[in-house]
Amino acid sequence: MMQSQISTIRTILLLIILGIAGLNGFSGKALAAEDEEPALPEEAITLEELQQLEPFPEFFEQMSPEGRLDWLNSQIDQAATPVESYNFQRVLAFEHFFNFRNSEAQEVCQTNPPLSFDLRYRFACIQVSDISYDNRLDNLLKLYQDAVEADNKEMVAQTLNSMGWYQSGHGDIDLAFKSYEEALSMGEHLDFYVLNDAMVNTATLYIVHGDEEYVLKGIELLKQSIERIKEKLQEEQASAENITTSIVIPQFNIGVAYTLHLYDYENALQWFKIINGSDISISHLKMSSLLFSALSAVELGRNQEAEAFLARSYKQPQVNNTEFSYLYCYRELVKFKLQQEADLNVCLPLHPNVPLEVKIDVYKRLSELKDDAIRNQGQEKFYGLYNEKLESQMKHSASSTVSTVELHRLQQESRLKNELLEKEIALKTALQERQEGQIRLVIALSLILMLLILITVIRLNQKRRLAEQFEKLSVIDVLTGLNNRRFLEQNIEREMGFIKRSQVHPGAPVMGVYLIDIDHFKRVNDTYGHAAGDKALVGFAQRINETIRDADLFVRWGGEEFLLVARLEQAEGLQVLAQRLIDAVKREPYQVLENQSIDLTCTIGSVIYPSVAKNEKDISWNNLVKLADLALYYGKQKQRDCWVCIENVSKPESWNALFAQDFEQSLSNKQITLSTSITEPKE
Repeated sequence: MMQSQISTIRTILLLIILGIAGLNGFSGKALAAEDEEPALPEEAITLEELQQLEPFPEFFEQMSPEGRLDWLNSQIDQAATPVESYNFQRVLAFEHFFNFRNSEAQEVCQTNPPLSFDLRYRFACIQVSDISYDNRLDNLLKLYQDAVEADNKEMVAQTLNSMGWYQSGHGDIDLAFKSYEEALSMGEHLDFYVLNDAMVNTATLYIVHGDEEYVLKGIELLKQSIERIKEKLQEEQASAENITTSIVIPQFNIGVAYTLHLYDYENALQWFKIINGSDISISHLKMSSLLFSALSAVELGRNQEAEAFLARSYKQPQVNNTEFSYLYCYRELVKFKLQQEADLNVCLPLHPNVPLEVKIDVYKRLSELKDDAIRNQGQEKFYGLYNEKLESQMKHSASSTVSTVELHRLQQESRLKNELLEKEIALKTALQERQEGQIRLVIALSLILMLLILITVIRLNQKRRLAEQFEKLSVIDVLTGLNNRRFLEQNIEREMGFIKRSQVHPGAPVMGVYLIDIDHFKRVNDTYGHAAGDKALVGFAQRINETIRDADLFVRWGGEEFLLVARLEQAEGLQVLAQRLIDAVKREPYQVLENQSIDLTCTIGSVIYPSVAKNEKDISWNNLVKLADLALYYGKQKQRDCWVCIENVSKPESWNALFAQDFEQSLSNKQITLSTSITEPKE
């Protein structure tokens, strides 16, 4: 499978070449590899100096990739200042990165380390670095935290996409889904292509780690993504090259799903046919498509077709990226199945950077070949793959878990040794060498079964630190720093339980639920722009926070709506707090631009708990929020800049009927009793 980042990287690359993009407000400290001194002194180059550089000439974008590399190298040699040299080298690294020359890009990153504020360059250098999974994930997590601090939402989402991809390839499925879920939750702030990347990668995760039902679901999601991209590109009147680049990756992933997961080679050939006939410039992708086409054709017994695809693959440029080195293994597998001379040593072993799903598929295919020597080596690698993962994860597990695993391993080892002894006694000495290969296969399969049972517990213990950080981040609103809806859902039942238990005592506290909406907020965005609107939201949240207690639950509910749950010593405090919030919001203007301040007001709908007649306390928190929303809507209709508090509700026969009924009718029927600061009816 391929990560869907090609079109997004290309867009970012153009921004960086033609101007200075992706730079955020951090200090200019150079970031070097671990245990290395920075190549530049601290604050030797500043963001302002980079932004003041002249943009690249227009002819640069019209040059061929090789021409751009030559031009950049000549400019590096002629650079008059450190800031010019740094900028030319960072663009050179991006050129290598975009053209999948990872080793060349890595060399530039080492000689010209990215500055801390240069988030895009840091991201590219992490992607091409030849480091362990844990170190790569630690670096991506630091980049994620810096992007959040810089309020660079697209970089946050792109970093989460990359983290999810590496977590998936390493087998950390739960963490991968959390990363993609966090990226998708930022959808309203993201560029279409960045958001679509997260959706494509999530669908691919279904395919790589799901059963047949989820594989089919992932394929359907990829097809929907293709249609969305076609509509978007047609709307933007994009060039044919951009259309091919944006669509080809989900098309390729569908073909791989049919080949490696459903073994539906006929359907796989139909999807690879689209890629084989395109003008896609990504060399390793074209070679991948041709070799998987050859594999599908030979599995269907269509040897002439397979030979044709194989011949075309030799015309493609060599692939130096270790992540895709497995392509040469599949080429030799196809040649072996065609009864041609083949060197399967390229498969033994595969590079550590090769995705786990590919390693499993390759070693499984080797284990099923008729050649005894190759089959035995495939079985050894199959065994070694899982044994290595199990041993690595057991080192980080809790001692009790290790003891349990070791006990089961010894039991299985003892049983298998007994079986081996019985077989050795029964078989002749001449078959001893063949027996050893069969025994290794049995051991490998047994360990795989053990892994399937124990891997989840081991992984949770090993990755607890990252999981806790992701859990914390999942309940925070990135813009305002407030808790979000998910946080409220996790805590409001506890708060209601406390209030309910307290009602048996005289003078027990009550609880107020306030739904707060900024009046005419759309006008702020339309008049001053979304950046000004974001500043207004942050300032609004700060004023509310200064007015309430630390123990109160205050969250961003969505858009310009906020929800507050507060304990009150007595019912009369419901209106007092509402008025205090109204006054705090409009206390003074909000500074949204350098020379621009605006006034804001809000409307508040609230309900007290318990509020139902006959001391009924078994109302859900969802219904409390719905009642507050009815009061909010009533205030919006009547006046705005006011509060409406529901003090009592006659228990209805059906809550749904009450919510569906006109609010004015509920008031006239005295089903709902309220108080309000409304001074005059709406004209």
